Amino acid sequence: MILIESESDLMFRPWYIAFLDLKRFLLNPGELAFSIALPILLFALMYGAFGGGDVSFHATADVVNLDSGEYGRQLIGRLDGMDEITVRERTMEDADGALERSAILTAVVIPAGFSDALESGESTHILFKQRGYGGQTGQIVGAIVSGAALEMGGEIQSRRLVHETLSGQGVSEVEISAEFDRRLAESRRSPAVGVEVRGLGEAEEANLLNRLMPGVTVMFLMFAVTMGAQTLVEERRIGTLERLMTTRLGINQLFAGKFLSGTLRATLQAVVLLALGFAVLRVGDLLDFAQLVAFSVLVAAAVSAVGLVIGAAVRTRDQAIWAAVFFTMFMTIFGGTFFAVADGPLALIARFTINHYAIEAMEGILSSGASLSDDVVGLGVMVGVTVVGLVTARVMFRSSEGGR
Repeated sequence: MILIESESDLMFRPWYIAFLDLKRFLLNPGELAFSIALPILLFALMYGAFGGGDVSFHATADVVNLDSGEYGRQLIGRLDGMDEITVRERTMEDADGALERSAILTAVVIPAGFSDALESGESTHILFKQRGYGGQTGQIVGAIVSGAALEMGGEIQSRRLVHETLSGQGVSEVEISAEFDRRLAESRRSPAVGVEVRGLGEAEEANLLNRLMPGVTVMFLMFAVTMGAQTLVEERRIGTLERLMTTRLGINQLFAGKFLSGTLRATLQAVVLLALGFAVLRVGDLLDFAQLVAFSVLVAAAVSAVGLVIGAAVRTRDQAIWAAVFFTMFMTIFGGTFFAVADGPLALIARFTINHYAIEAMEGILSSGASLSDDVVGLGVMVGVTVVGLVTARVMFRSSEGGR
């Protein structure tokens, strides 16, 4: 019987190898953890750092009120009305015990006679009992409580002085209090001095994320070089490639299958990372995502070709790992993975890395809305590395330890 194979059967053989390798990759917990789970964890850390959310200060103030007058209660009411403070009232004995066992580090004590002193115009004070220096939170709470107490004391003193000044001029106490309260309310609505707190602005935060996300994605695609190189060496060592050659599979088809398997694996990894970044960090729209995925295919192809070069050139698995790690670290460190290198010797070295062109192209899509076709240099570098890598790897490619 003569078997006649169609051209489509010959064409799909490399794809069979590629999908088989991809299946083995998906069933390998170790490779999945390194290639997908670890980047997801890194993205989770990025989200915690840049993903927004409530970053304002909030703490609990442990207050002991020994005062029996109204001003002690007013101070507690002011503190409890602040967004930054939640008041927890304690007895003196309870507060001392909590300080002794380090359950709290700072206690605010409103002393006895606090209201009487303020009413009569005498000086008084707020006591802070603390363990050590009170901790960073305790220092902040202390500053907030001090500010609230000073503000309240100033208002009480001003009210008393205004009453003393106007009491002999035929103005009733009720009118004086009403006018003072009105002016005080106006000053609170339109204070003479405002306080503005500026964190990392949205534009700066977006620019940082637009650099970090491509950097992380490309960095982990570079690690695919390690996987591809050591897999090729291991399969050659144990005779898997040689056994495949005993079938109707040709050497070129085997080579193409290994290239496709590396490209598919790296592309899958890129799609997962980009999808996660877009879903969680919200750095772009659907068009940006589609363009980044398309460009990632080119990066994956370039990375796969480099992996084949290393796998074909070295003899042992250890050599493959060390060569791939050196290549990956060089590209990551000098390619401006997490920060742009504008000038100097590092900028010159960066131009000899894949990371530089890959990240610049991806960042351009995210930051300025550039089209993928606009970055001719980035596209050319990825295609060039892929072609040169494939030609070089094919010349050195062999299916057995001692031969072709």
